[in-house]
Amino acid sequence: MKRMKHIAALGCISILLMTTLLLSFYMPQEKQAISQGSFRIEKIADTIASAEPRVVRFSTYDSVQEANLQLVLSSTYGTIALSLESTFWDYYFSIPAAFNKNAGKVSYTFIQDQKILQEGSYQILADTTKLGTLETHLGPRSIVANERDYTMLVSIPTDSLDNMLPDGTLVNLKSQFKNTTTATTHPLRSGIAWKRISAPLQSGRMSTASTLKTASSRELVADIFPDVAQDFSITASSHHNYADGNELITFETSQIRDAHGNIMTDGTLITFYIKSNLGDYWQTQASTVNGYAFAKALHPQSPSKWKITAAITGIAQSEEIVVTFEPIIKQIPLTITTSRSITVGPLTSYLGQWVQEGIAVSLEIDGVIYTEHTKKGIVTFYLKPEDHPTGTHPSIIRALGIEKNQQLVLD
Repeated sequence: MKRMKHIAALGCISILLMTTLLLSFYMPQEKQAISQGSFRIEKIADTIASAEPRVVRFSTYDSVQEANLQLVLSSTYGTIALSLESTFWDYYFSIPAAFNKNAGKVSYTFIQDQKILQEGSYQILADTTKLGTLETHLGPRSIVANERDYTMLVSIPTDSLDNMLPDGTLVNLKSQFKNTTTATTHPLRSGIAWKRISAPLQSGRMSTASTLKTASSRELVADIFPDVAQDFSITASSHHNYADGNELITFETSQIRDAHGNIMTDGTLITFYIKSNLGDYWQTQASTVNGYAFAKALHPQSPSKWKITAAITGIAQSEEIVVTFEPIIKQIPLTITTSRSITVGPLTSYLGQWVQEGIAVSLEIDGVIYTEHTKKGIVTFYLKPEDHPTGTHPSIIRALGIEKNQQLVLD
């Protein structure tokens, strides 16, 4: 009986202890004050740029659950504020993947209730083992074959996340012209490698490219054009030198080159200037093909002397040449069919053939000039009585640069 009482007493005590423990577990606990120096984040080490999130942990075993903690990160790409995260056994800050992709310096500030607990910085480095694009530029794309001109090749290599590689990284810059290939190594400065490529003294096309380890750029080309043209000569040729207003005269330049012997680019415009001893001035133009230019002009209808020069405006010019055109008729045949109908012709050329259709023939009488054009070598003038009264009238007949004075007796 005594033993049963003892067992009952022990059971009551056990129930009382369990009740006390349960009440203490469910009753709110007093929050523990956290001192400012009781925890620090681990020093954030330099790292390689990555497309993965990054975790920053604490070097403390104290509970920080009740602390108002933030981690502020700042770089050239922006600023973010991170809130505390936790697992069942750990507390940490998770840096988003987007913030880990951009190489450069990152400053961090550890804050509790707007008080700075810790400051520092770390570097995100480009991943030189995973190269991305090798961006390359060339310019100008057109240069001149001389000792002064040049083009520049610029290379900007990046890693797989488009970060510029560190300074000092060596990039191969290459150029090829005709049968000569040149390759030089240049270190990156501020993420860029560049090279001046002097213009060759021959015209043509230059190819360029850059390489870094297994990465290569696309091919870029520059055209090398001839330098300033040198003075040249011209000639004139024709089947004959008669002033018949029908034949064509051809002007031809010598092959136009620069000081280094390069032939001028096709399409270079040449202007031929013509001056006649009769007071006429005009010009004709032609474009070069393989350095030569050809232009044509119609023979004059009057005997004359031409002085011809040619020029590439403001750059080069030729010497002056002289061409003389002879008359195709010696005299003007005249027939008066009636007192008021005057027929001129037939006008025949140097072989006795009719002159071409449309040759202008003029008759000057009483201060009035009449002009007609040949048909089968002949023109006819009719003088009206109301315009020219009966009597003798001096007149001048002109054709193909020849004049004939004639006294006309009109009824």
